[in-house]
Amino acid sequence: MTMPKRFRGTATVVAVAALTWAMTGPAAGTTQVQQAARPQLRPAAASVAVGKLTPSGCAFAAGTAACDLYAMAGTTTVLGNPVPIWGFSPTGAAGTAKAPGPVLVVHQGDQVSVTLHNQLAGQNVSLAFPGQPLPSGGEDTTGIGSGDRTYTFTAGRAGTFLYEAGHTANGARQVAMGLAGAFIVLPSDGTAYGSQPAGFPATAYDDDAVLVLSEIDPAFNANPNAFDLRDFAPKYRLINGKPFPATDPVATDQGHKVLVRYVNVGAQTHPMNVLGGEQVEIAQGGHPAHYATTVAAESIDPGQTLDALVTMPTGPEAKLAVYDSSRHLNNNGQHTADPLQSAFGGMLTFLDTSAPPPSTDGVGPVSTHLKVTPNPSDGKADVTVTADVSDATTGGSTVTQAEFVIDDAVATGVGFGTPMSLPGSGVSITGASGTITTAVLDALDAGRHTVFVRALDAAGNWGVVGSVILNLPKTGPQTTNGSIADVPSNGGTTVSVSATGDDTDAGGVITNAEYFLDTVTADGSGTPMTLNRSATVVSEDADLAPAVLAGLPEGLHHVFVHSKDSLGLWGPPLDIELPIDLTGPAVDAAGVGPNPTNAVLADKSHPGNLLISAQITDKDAGGAAQSLLTDAEAFLDPAPNPAGGTGLQLLPVDGKLDSNGEAFYGLIPLTQVKALADGTHHVYVRGQDAAGNWGPLFAVNLVVDKTAPVLGALTATPNPTNGADTLTLSAPVTDASLIAKAEYWLGTTDPGVGKGTSVPVSVVAGKVQVTIPLATVPPGNQVFNLRVQDLAGNWSKPVATTVSVQRPNRIFSDTFESGGFGFWSSSTGGVANTTTAALPTAIEPGSVRGLQVTLPGNGYLTDTTPTAETTYHARFVFNRNTLTSGTNANTALALLQGRTAASGQVYALEYRFNAGSAQVRTVFDRSGAGALTGAWVTLTAGTHTLQVDWVSGPATGTNAGSLRLLVDGVSRSLQTGNTSTLRIETAWLGVSAGLSSSSTGRAYFDSFASTRFTMP
Repeated sequence: MTMPKRFRGTATVVAVAALTWAMTGPAAGTTQVQQAARPQLRPAAASVAVGKLTPSGCAFAAGTAACDLYAMAGTTTVLGNPVPIWGFSPTGAAGTAKAPGPVLVVHQGDQVSVTLHNQLAGQNVSLAFPGQPLPSGGEDTTGIGSGDRTYTFTAGRAGTFLYEAGHTANGARQVAMGLAGAFIVLPSDGTAYGSQPAGFPATAYDDDAVLVLSEIDPAFNANPNAFDLRDFAPKYRLINGKPFPATDPVATDQGHKVLVRYVNVGAQTHPMNVLGGEQVEIAQGGHPAHYATTVAAESIDPGQTLDALVTMPTGPEAKLAVYDSSRHLNNNGQHTADPLQSAFGGMLTFLDTSAPPPSTDGVGPVSTHLKVTPNPSDGKADVTVTADVSDATTGGSTVTQAEFVIDDAVATGVGFGTPMSLPGSGVSITGASGTITTAVLDALDAGRHTVFVRALDAAGNWGVVGSVILNLPKTGPQTTNGSIADVPSNGGTTVSVSATGDDTDAGGVITNAEYFLDTVTADGSGTPMTLNRSATVVSEDADLAPAVLAGLPEGLHHVFVHSKDSLGLWGPPLDIELPIDLTGPAVDAAGVGPNPTNAVLADKSHPGNLLISAQITDKDAGGAAQSLLTDAEAFLDPAPNPAGGTGLQLLPVDGKLDSNGEAFYGLIPLTQVKALADGTHHVYVRGQDAAGNWGPLFAVNLVVDKTAPVLGALTATPNPTNGADTLTLSAPVTDASLIAKAEYWLGTTDPGVGKGTSVPVSVVAGKVQVTIPLATVPPGNQVFNLRVQDLAGNWSKPVATTVSVQRPNRIFSDTFESGGFGFWSSSTGGVANTTTAALPTAIEPGSVRGLQVTLPGNGYLTDTTPTAETTYHARFVFNRNTLTSGTNANTALALLQGRTAASGQVYALEYRFNAGSAQVRTVFDRSGAGALTGAWVTLTAGTHTLQVDWVSGPATGTNAGSLRLLVDGVSRSLQTGNTSTLRIETAWLGVSAGLSSSSTGRAYFDSFASTRFTMP
């Protein structure tokens, strides 16, 4: 473990470094001669004996243990300082009270009798044994004021426990004063917890280490009855009643398994760590763990115990540090008020495989009052290190040697530091001194360094290190917290520059500060700044007047500020950015709406107002993004060059002005627009940036139109509609170029402006035109009404015309390109949608699919779209392919049938294959007179377009009933007769009738269409 070269130091880091030094002993690479010549590292005090605990602290007989505890006032010495305590003694003799009390060790199963003898004046005292059965008589919350009381119980469970002053009114204070100790119950098999269930960790071990943890606050101990326990702040942290370096190491051997029994009788939680080793936790509170847990550090709460197994390493001088890792490795009086000094101690001891036998003096001298002069140092002259070294409180031996080490006391083994001069001899020496030469200072980095001092006594003990911080500022003071007010700047106002000069690292005083604009020149040649005081940390300020800024071009500039200290050192410059912005923001786009306006229609989101919207961006002269935007405004027909800040306030759309590009909006009340004359007006928009620059005005045309358009006479085409799908309405109009919208309605009742049926509108040659679909318009004479709206929102008065509406021409069609028969009402028999059935013709040149009918058995599609049709035109493309009608020459197959609602036949188109020729004919059904059969028409090989035109009517006259057959557009037959009672409701396409057992083959159909009036 090594320390950072530039150590800035807390007591904890110093402590851990010295702790490692204490563990590692001589530096790596030390020769045998060097090791023999130097004093050896010795433990701080007497060691605990190797081996396991045996019953102690009581008188033992067969199955019984009789113990005596005397509660007494006494004194303990902590690093030479006497501290009053209340402790337990096994004899009651004067001066024998200990805090914590003696360790009581009994056998599992013993009947334990502990007799309390209270010798504390004015205190009622009782005893408690957490983890053990309640003594006979139950919990004692009253205690005894004087005299004796015996507590009897059976130690039924093995493990590590504690005893303490019981739960009387003053029990907590008594425990804090020292009335507590360890209570150990040993099983008969020599393990920690005896035989355990399968799966529990083994508890065998070689050596015991009982570590009782506690704290002392001298202020509390001096006046325990009146002290407010909420102010309890320990200054010493102890193991078995002693702080390091006075703690007793635990003697063990290499490879031994040590059972560390932690017993926390203090008032604080202590996370105990084994540096360089591992702890296997096997029990808490005297309860064996179900699983072994390996921990680096484990927190032990007040009143709690913990058992852990530590296996010792092998090798020379093998030892492990056991310590509180909660950053409290210091002792009262050693961690001084001087922030540049630090030392360590506290809750620390060692598991040591080479701990020597007890010695009268096992603690080295203490180093105090460390000082380095001069401090801070500029490194140009030697630095003197002084310290007082004394063994008066740590053994009383003569101080024989002292040395110092810079930064790394660990790597520099004891005896190999820089020697210091001792101006005399004795147990305490004032003014031991050493010198850090300029050569050494020159090799050190700039900054803070830690100088460690330690001393050796005649008993061979090196003391713990003390330390002091040496400031070595090779560079001048730091300049931090730079800021510039009122930026970005357009050069028209004063800009204030501020910074902080900080010479804390050097400990000097700031004497000067200066700034440079864009270019740093020689130290001392800048513009002076004002200091707010003479101190180590100061505020530095300056104003940059418009005259200074006037010549700066647009863009980012730099103000460099640096400071000078009382050592004559200028520090590094701090770069503070100074943005100069001379260009106002530009309006990228702007609009106002509704536009045109009739002063009635408002923006949908802002009733009663027109909405102004604008996108504004601040860029420098080169087009790069620059300053944040701070304002935007608009004017309606302004005077030339209005003053900035006098227009209509525009607001950011997102509610924040935090970008150099913002979307703005504003509102113009319609009351203001109503006062404007019809015609083109102007809305002007501009923005302001953070430098105070207003950008140029951006103009948007606003058309005010409060005059409604006027429609002339309305005409309708076609009229009558003759089955057309759409109707065109047209009328002359004023404001022809401004028409935006149209609506129509049927009948004589006006639904209200804007409530008619909206239709697209166009203007051709001064006339408005709209197209109206007729699919949902009822047949008959209908009154069509039309009105239009201009771009400003003005509606014209309506105009009307009467139209004779006839049903739409188209009934049904299918090109079969969908891949199925979803458009048809149903399908029957052997039908399929295939690519081989596709029949491209002039009707459908791009056909890729068609209807395939395969015999034997019928196969046809049904269409129920016709609705009581009195005229019906049907057309399809046909290829006989291999279709035959059968061996009987008179057999005919129905390819197309028109049928009534009752499924009676109205007409049929029949097919036969006779004498090698394909033929078709029509069958014409008449009202009450039977059917007429037409002549056969021969089809040449290949694809043909077949069409039938059927009309319902009387037997004679211009409107007579008829059935016409057309092949490839040429009329081939015509039949007439009375069909006045017949209506077509259904159509069948395919092979739907006339089948015989010999009818076979496959035929193709495609491009079916049916209409009412004409076939396009």
